[in-house]
Amino acid sequence: MTETPTENAEQPVIDLNFVPSWARKPAADNKYEGGQGDDSRRREPRDFRDRDSRDRRRGPGDRGGGQGGRGRSGGGRPDAPPAAREPREEPADPRLSNLEVTFLPERRGLAPLAHRLARSVRAFSLFEVSALFLSKPEFYAVKLAFPDGSPDALTLHQCAECRAVFLDREPAAVHAFARHFEKFCRKEEKEMEPPKGNFVCVARCGWSGALLGPPNHHGFNDRVMELHRTKFAHLAFETYRQKIETVHDAALIEKWKDEMRRQVTYHFGEGEGTKSFTRFADAETWFREHCLPGLIREGEHFVIPGATVEVLDDGRLKKHVHDARQQEARFPLKLSITLRLAFRHLGMHTFKTGDGHTFITAVAPSAMDPTHAIAGIREVLDFVTAKPGCTVQEMFTGLRPPVPDAPAPAEPPADVATQLRWLVEKGHVIEFSDGRLAVPCETVSRIQVARPQGRGGRDRRG
Repeated sequence: MTETPTENAEQPVIDLNFVPSWARKPAADNKYEGGQGDDSRRREPRDFRDRDSRDRRRGPGDRGGGQGGRGRSGGGRPDAPPAAREPREEPADPRLSNLEVTFLPERRGLAPLAHRLARSVRAFSLFEVSALFLSKPEFYAVKLAFPDGSPDALTLHQCAECRAVFLDREPAAVHAFARHFEKFCRKEEKEMEPPKGNFVCVARCGWSGALLGPPNHHGFNDRVMELHRTKFAHLAFETYRQKIETVHDAALIEKWKDEMRRQVTYHFGEGEGTKSFTRFADAETWFREHCLPGLIREGEHFVIPGATVEVLDDGRLKKHVHDARQQEARFPLKLSITLRLAFRHLGMHTFKTGDGHTFITAVAPSAMDPTHAIAGIREVLDFVTAKPGCTVQEMFTGLRPPVPDAPAPAEPPADVATQLRWLVEKGHVIEFSDGRLAVPCETVSRIQVARPQGRGGRDRRG
């Protein structure tokens, strides 16, 4: 009977069935049982482990194999980059036991949802709505904080560009260099003469397939360091070096020579103050000394978007937040308190039922004495009072039983539907999110009315 707004992919899907205990039905009768709203049944992505120990024992020269070798000749296909894999689970850090994780609703998800709830005029479980926010990283933010009284050494480090947070400064610095170097440095390529010399092999990155040059070339170490820092900084340097392979292939050697004709110069700044470097190592040193201090912020607490948590480079911190989210999703008490206050500022009311559950609605429940109502209104009120938790269809059928052997009516009785719509819109009957009905005097124990724009609200007893 209530309006069903058009679904929007940018908003949570409302499919709630958290109703008072007297309104619950057996699983066989409950169309919502085991539905998509049960977030606890979703599986987290599995952890992908590093490749087997054979790859760890191999060095750059152990991948050789000329053109007759089994694996890595000139046209060999590189492995998938490790950036696409889940990081190895790291051991727990004792500092995390002091780190508090709080989930906060993002306004871009809160305001549209409040508008949808207001149009619905149904009552929705506050816990279920909280779980909806936690199911979509776009709709919540995460506050990470070391509480007052924690040791002074407990400090977080945040990248000012993307707001990623780290427990230690050096991983934050590596992240900033790998992700944001090009925002501060302008690269210029010039055509040069190809390298001269007798080269019999060329090294290649086993993940990206990029040619690194012969190991005896003077620019080899710089090239290895640049590729590691800009593409695979989340890996330890020695781990990355183990994936470098040496290939004896004349065609690849010529290809590398052709690539080396393009010399890169790194420029920082503009005008007379520009600093330029031809060696990548020198450019990195300048970045660390002059750009990094303004990129990494230190503090005891930071707020980051939920989507940023999904791409955190600090595996320990990422797991800590995920564990906290799973615990909050099972019993979202802290988030529900925050949401209750936020929804009240957006014009929504909250009420608590006799069994202790809290609901939000755009219509404040208001009990009505049936003896003072007209016959049609009194008829609906009496039925719902006698059968709390009945569905709309059960009420229609009970008040207007179908004629035996007659086809079922395509539409509900117009008179009863009109009376019910009026009662729901005035708050004299509560329609829950799953379509079940109740009257306030039998259901509501406490009401907190809306207080938009900071105006004080008040509590009412049901």
